[in-house]
Amino acid sequence: MAIFSVKNVQLFDGNELTNPSTLTFQGSPGDILPMGADPDVAIDGTGCTLLPGLIDSKVDADASASALPRFSAAGVTTIIDSSSGSAEAHAMRGAALRNPISPSYFASGSAIGAVNHEVGGIQFPYRAVERVASVDEARRCVRDRVTGPKQADYIKVIVDQPGLSLEELTAIVKTAHQYGKLVVGHASRVNAYRLALDAGFDIVTPVPLDAPLGDDVVEGFLKKGITVIPTLCFLKKVVSSRQDYDYSHAVASVRALHRAGVRLCAGTAANRAGSLAIHFGDSLQYELRLLVEASLSIKDALRSATQIPATVFRLRDRGAIETGSRADLILVEGNPLEDLSALSHIRQVWIRGVEVPGK
Repeated sequence: MAIFSVKNVQLFDGNELTNPSTLTFQGSPGDILPMGADPDVAIDGTGCTLLPGLIDSKVDADASASALPRFSAAGVTTIIDSSSGSAEAHAMRGAALRNPISPSYFASGSAIGAVNHEVGGIQFPYRAVERVASVDEARRCVRDRVTGPKQADYIKVIVDQPGLSLEELTAIVKTAHQYGKLVVGHASRVNAYRLALDAGFDIVTPVPLDAPLGDDVVEGFLKKGITVIPTLCFLKKVVSSRQDYDYSHAVASVRALHRAGVRLCAGTAANRAGSLAIHFGDSLQYELRLLVEASLSIKDALRSATQIPATVFRLRDRGAIETGSRADLILVEGNPLEDLSALSHIRQVWIRGVEVPGK
C-alpha cells in the first residue's frame, strides 16, 4: 500500500494550529504514520491547512445512500445519525461499509418515547419512535438495542413533555450505562433540559427555543459533564415557520453553555424533510459559522467538529492528527482559523487514507 506525505503544510491537529511541517500516512486504507516514514507520493501543501476529517454529530440521513458522497465531498468523514429509524440505520450502515470513501456512520436507530407523546409535528418530526408505558418496558427497550436487529451505537430518547416520566428516563439512562451505551436526549424546551439533567443524560440536543437556559441548568450540565449539540442551522429554519419561538433564545443558551465550559458538538440535523430540509455535507460549515456568531472562537468551533465529538462519542481513533489515528483528513487552501470560508476551498479529502475523487 502506498505511503503519502503532505509537505510544507500547516496542521490543525484538533486542538491547535502548528507551523508548516510534513504529515505522512498510509493509504488504502490506513492511519497516520510516525515522522520519518519514506513516502511513495509527496504532495505540496504550501499555503494550505490539513485538518482531521469533520464530524457531524447530528444528522437525519433517512436511508438516503446518496447523502454519503455529499458528506465525503464536504470533508465530513464521520456522521452521527440520531433521528433515523432502526431499519433505516441498518441500511445506511451497510451502504457506508460497502464503500471505502463513505463517511463512518453511527446511529441510535428509533428513538424511545412515551405512549402519550405526539410525534410528527412541524418542529421536530420523528419517523420512528418505540413507545413505552412503564419502567420495565423502558428497560426492555434499551436491552433490545444492545444486540440483534435493533442494535444501536447510542440510545436516543425523547425527553420533551408530555412524555416519559423522570423515573422512566432515569431507568433508561441507568440501563444503557450498564451496557456501556451513551444516551442522547431530545430536549427542545427548558423544562426538558431540567429532566435530562436530573436523569443524568450524556448528550442533549438541540438548544431550547422557548427560553434561554438558566444558570442552574448550565451549571448542572457542567458539573455532570453533559454535552450539548445545538443544531443552530436547523433551529433557524424552525423559527422561520413558527411565530412562538425565538432564535435569540438558542444563541443565548449557546453563549451561556460555552462561557461555563460545557462541551459543545457541532451538528446540523441535516435532513430532506421538505421545508425543514438541511443540505447534507456542506451545512456543517454553516453550523460552524453560526457557532462563531454565538460567541465561540473559530478554534473552538473547529474543535466542536473534530476533537470534542470524537471524545464525547468515544471515537478514539479520529478527531485528531496524531500517530496511529485514522487518516481521515481534509486539505484546504488557506487558513480556516483565520477565515472559516477556507473550509469551502477543499483541495483533497482522504477517508482512512483513501482519496475521495473529485477534489
